[in-house]
Amino acid sequence: MVIIRIVLVMALTITVMHLGLLSGAIAQDAIEVATVRGHLADGNAIWRADDFGWFYYDLDENSGGEELLIKDLEGRRAKKGSIIYSSRTWSKQFEYAPWGSYEVVGLMGKPYLASYPESSFTEEVSSLARGELREILRDEDKEYTLTSNDTLPLAQGYSLLAAGASKKNGVVNFILLKDGKPVYGSVVSIGETFVYKVNDVPVILAHLANSMGSDDGGFVSVDGVFQISDSPIAKLVEGGVLGIMKLDDLSEDGIEFRNDIELNLKRDSDIRLIPPLLLIVLDQPELIYYPLGIIDDYGVHEIRGPTFSGDSFFPVKTASYDSTALARWNAANYSGFFFDPKDMLGNEALVLYSVDGRMVSPPTNPIIFKENNTVFQKGFQYTTMLEPREFDFEPWGEYYVINFLGVQWFAGYDSSGTGTKAKKSLLEQEYLGKVLWDTKLQGMTPAGNYTLQEGYEIRIHDVSNDSIFFELSKDGRFIESSVVKPNSTYIYKKDLGDVDDLPVLMVHVDNVFTNGTKGFATIDAIFQISDQYLIPVERGDGIGKMQIAGIYPYGIIMVNDEYIHLNRNSKIYIAPMMNIRVADNDTLRYYLYNEQYVVPAPGAPSISIPDNITSNTPVNISMFEQAAEIRRVNVEIVDSSNRTVFSRDITNLGRGSGEFWLFEWTWNATVLRLSDDNSQIMDMGDNLVPALLRLNQSSPEEQVGVYFNSTGRIGRILDSNSIYYVSRSEYQKLKVASDYDTMIANDTLRRQFIKIEPGVSTLRFQDIVNGRLNPSNENHTLQGTIAALEPHAREAGADPGRYELRARIENAVNAMQVTGEYFNVTPAPMRDIYLGSAEALPGETVSIPVEVPSSGMERAIDLRYNSTIARALAISGNCSPTWQLDGAQLDRGQLERGEGRIKIRFPANCSKAELSFRAVGSNSSVDINATGWIGFEPEDITNGTITVLPLKSTADETKKSNAPGYAVSLITVSLALVLHLRRRG
Repeated sequence: MVIIRIVLVMALTITVMHLGLLSGAIAQDAIEVATVRGHLADGNAIWRADDFGWFYYDLDENSGGEELLIKDLEGRRAKKGSIIYSSRTWSKQFEYAPWGSYEVVGLMGKPYLASYPESSFTEEVSSLARGELREILRDEDKEYTLTSNDTLPLAQGYSLLAAGASKKNGVVNFILLKDGKPVYGSVVSIGETFVYKVNDVPVILAHLANSMGSDDGGFVSVDGVFQISDSPIAKLVEGGVLGIMKLDDLSEDGIEFRNDIELNLKRDSDIRLIPPLLLIVLDQPELIYYPLGIIDDYGVHEIRGPTFSGDSFFPVKTASYDSTALARWNAANYSGFFFDPKDMLGNEALVLYSVDGRMVSPPTNPIIFKENNTVFQKGFQYTTMLEPREFDFEPWGEYYVINFLGVQWFAGYDSSGTGTKAKKSLLEQEYLGKVLWDTKLQGMTPAGNYTLQEGYEIRIHDVSNDSIFFELSKDGRFIESSVVKPNSTYIYKKDLGDVDDLPVLMVHVDNVFTNGTKGFATIDAIFQISDQYLIPVERGDGIGKMQIAGIYPYGIIMVNDEYIHLNRNSKIYIAPMMNIRVADNDTLRYYLYNEQYVVPAPGAPSISIPDNITSNTPVNISMFEQAAEIRRVNVEIVDSSNRTVFSRDITNLGRGSGEFWLFEWTWNATVLRLSDDNSQIMDMGDNLVPALLRLNQSSPEEQVGVYFNSTGRIGRILDSNSIYYVSRSEYQKLKVASDYDTMIANDTLRRQFIKIEPGVSTLRFQDIVNGRLNPSNENHTLQGTIAALEPHAREAGADPGRYELRARIENAVNAMQVTGEYFNVTPAPMRDIYLGSAEALPGETVSIPVEVPSSGMERAIDLRYNSTIARALAISGNCSPTWQLDGAQLDRGQLERGEGRIKIRFPANCSKAELSFRAVGSNSSVDINATGWIGFEPEDITNGTITVLPLKSTADETKKSNAPGYAVSLITVSLALVLHLRRRG
């Protein structure tokens, strides 16, 4: 099975909004992975569980044993063994307190069972000492009441069955089931614990609180449940290597990894210590680095900064005065604030100055103590400072950005903070903008149209040796034109907010030349800011529990404008990207966090399909997929020539929840064939089959989609703008005021829905081969009547050979293309009568195939047809079939009515023949029907058709029209085809 991951590029059009819209939590957009930064370091350093948010940390108990230590650095050189990742075990109280405690160990940010001390339900046993990491699945003291024969659902497919409760002595017979099958049983008395062990390690605990038996079964009460994984999710071996870290020490007390090779912390590098933990070294002359942890588990994750308590204390500066604070989070230690490691940009900070008990007061005027040059402040204060940022095209210099609420914003091209009054500053006019494009380009650019962001487009033409002519448009409307010389910048200016003539687009032209026949330009830089995404930031604006206290040339300041209570076991929303979690403990302890919704990319599915499938026989196919937020699942079956024969959107067939889904569907091992010439087309189910429509000989081919209904009849022919044909049943679905007959009789209405001309208009169907549309060479003239358009499609057994199942799974963050699931289709035993179909001009001779079940005995079939439209000429075949025309046995009336009859005899072991006919009618069709058989009993009958084409074009039932298509539920064919092809890629 081949897996191809597809990165989805998503465009989001954002309109102007006021900051009041940000007063609630920012919407949780799904991301594929979340990252957590540790604090920056410039030499030897240490990160612990309470200050590095990627490590596991229990805020309530102030517990967490993980630690990263980097010591003995020599410049940028880390000797072997000088980088140490360790984790010490700690004791954790069971939620059901009478059980006591157990030992926990953290590894790569997740907690695992380390050991049990000796207790009433177990001897002392250490899973960690064995190198086994077992996941803690459940730890709770919630009470559950079960009636007799009720089950308590547990994780990993387990459930606990209360099989019976004693009426007198308070005992219960518990039976543990896994996947519905008994695995263990135990009789437990009230006050005791049901214990299920695997290799002497307790895996499931359940405390029996009460029970009462009765004639109808009684009840059972369980008030404590604990469960760990029944098998280790990982096995640690001392001396084993994970990434570049070697496990040097493994015991019941913890684990310790050390770097197994010498490392150079070279500038602008990423060093992977263990798969989800990296060191990021900044591109700076002096050593600056930090650890980065990766979270790729499905779910909502807290991204936290360092923990502080009521006893925390550190000095800060307020203007020229010395002060103190209880807590401080900034871009260097909190991942919720914006930080650009490449350019060292990130200047947000949230400081908590003081707490009265658990209450944070709004700030008042600072109290200054001049005698010792100190100041006392209250409340929370959020600050973010203006920062210069270099254009990606260095000759342009720099512009200004400001990081606000975890997002970087465009602030302007100048600042009064430099000593000169700013003229092009959005920030100083109390607005924030958005940079859309800041990039250097390489390569020659020929004349043509070039798309920018937000509907802007540049058309380049009239390229000469010394200039280039630009035309700028937006949403197709002309804005301006300009002649641009080599080594110069084209600038488009626009009024934004209260700033006049603000450059919103800059394009640098490096060189212009021609090769005598074609002009070229070298465009080497583009910069664009949004003219739609413009946010006002005004003094007094409230955002969550904060209020903008000031907008200054150098930045923005916010403070809490209400009392904030750091209540025990609480979560407090401060502002977007800023929440406070408070410990469930008498000691005041808290950290700043935001939440990230992680949705991993779809994983490789598990597909169940037989290796061999019998043609024309239904087969059940299943696919298990671990992926959340699934948007679309498409499956298709391709033949040995890579032609798609079957395609379905099975999204709505999924059963499951969260990130575990099962998809099941059926393929009948059939293909679709057309009635006129037996040619094959794609089986698209309820979707449209792509085709090229030519209304008449003088009109061009149009890209359309053709819908075949459940009976195989054409129901609709349409494109993104027009309907070319709609059947009676499909017309009713449009809920148009007039009925079908009225529409047909009204020329104006008819031109809206019927444009094809039977006998004149042709369809050329398209296949998908190797992911690309491939038009057929066969033209199919639309025949029959408006009520019953021909050709129609019928199911036929898939040809024997090798086939491939392909799937495309798309979720909110990414998509995956799965190929390489091969299987064989084998011939089906012939049990049916099959008559083929064909079309011909008047006077032409055509042949249709005839097939019956093979047998060691002679067999015969009787056929009837209209001999006034097609005249039987001969029979042929490799096994000497014979025939008899029964015209001599018909009376004159039957002959005049064209009641043709044929009897075909098949010798033993003969099953195929060819009948030839001459077309004698015009613009009509004749059915070849099997009416009797001898020597076998058919399971199914496929009758044939001969369609006689007209000698010249007619248009007796329809007229051409360019009227618009329907506005109700019109499926855009071109878009559907593009999406189908894109999903394949």
